[in-house]
Amino acid sequence: MRSYRILSYVMFGPALALYGACFSESTSDTSAAVGNGSANGNVHGAIFTTTVDGTRVNANIYDAKTDVYLDGGPGTNAPASAASLPEGDYYFQVTDPSGQTLLSTDAVACRRIHVNAAGVIDVVYSGPGCQHAQGVDVDHAALGAITVQLFPYLDTPNNGGVYKAWVTPVGEYDAAKGVHGFLHNKSKTDNFKIKIPGEPEAPICGDGHVDAGEECDDGNSMNDDGCSSTCTEEHEPPPPPPPEPCCGDGHLDAGEQCDDGNLTSGDGCSATCVIELPPPPPPPSEPCCGDGHLDASEECDDGNTTGGDGCSSVCRVEDLSAGGPTACVTCANAVSRY
Repeated sequence: MRSYRILSYVMFGPALALYGACFSESTSDTSAAVGNGSANGNVHGAIFTTTVDGTRVNANIYDAKTDVYLDGGPGTNAPASAASLPEGDYYFQVTDPSGQTLLSTDAVACRRIHVNAAGVIDVVYSGPGCQHAQGVDVDHAALGAITVQLFPYLDTPNNGGVYKAWVTPVGEYDAAKGVHGFLHNKSKTDNFKIKIPGEPEAPICGDGHVDAGEECDDGNSMNDDGCSSTCTEEHEPPPPPPPEPCCGDGHLDAGEQCDDGNLTSGDGCSATCVIELPPPPPPPSEPCCGDGHLDASEECDDGNTTGGDGCSSVCRVEDLSAGGPTACVTCANAVSRY
């Protein structure tokens, strides 16, 4: 079962390019027709480094310089036209990662390939002194796809063992301009690395293998899927804290004795959510003669303080037997005369 180091997705023109991590690099020019290797604008699509059989897209790290091949398209999980170069003839070269030092050692004419209408490399031109090996790209063999060896080229001066592969349309190559004849805006590039003898293989985030220093590795460099683009675990954000207790919101929170949904005092629950007790009853009034209420110290109370009517001004029963009705009868709260 083949494994692919596919870490991120970048849109180039109408196609979706699949890119690896750590060392892959490609310009993001907009699309333009190339025809027979002659571009009228920036070149769309991408290039890929691979192994001789094309089974690893953007393998990036290789054991030897002779292991690195150009691939005409991505693997079996994508159509051949995905991120492909337009049909036409192209030159390729290998430089150091800065592009300042040309490492390819043969003539540029030996480094000429053809991309067919299906978007795969189907021809590497040969001639005297040309020695670029080729293999069959098993992912798209039915389309005539081949892989082209980048060797021969010199060792990179880069301390990390990094190289840069370039591809440009034949019609855009100008030996007097650009980077050894390759114009930046007319070229596609891809960085790769040759392992330095004795150097341990560096962990690669996004290869699906949890290496030392990685908390997770889900085989991609996407965020927000549980494993971040730096291979650290992503956790669900904590729930928001509960709202602070708020007196008057109708909800009885901790520290509140009551909450009646308002901040009005005097209704049984105060503006600070404390239970309000009803006011105590008024103290009983002092006994008052003439108020119509028979108090304990009164013999009668006819509601006035007029004497001579059977109940005196000090609420004592008056004897009126000598001049008229004979009795003043004390009832519950009043005196009746007969």
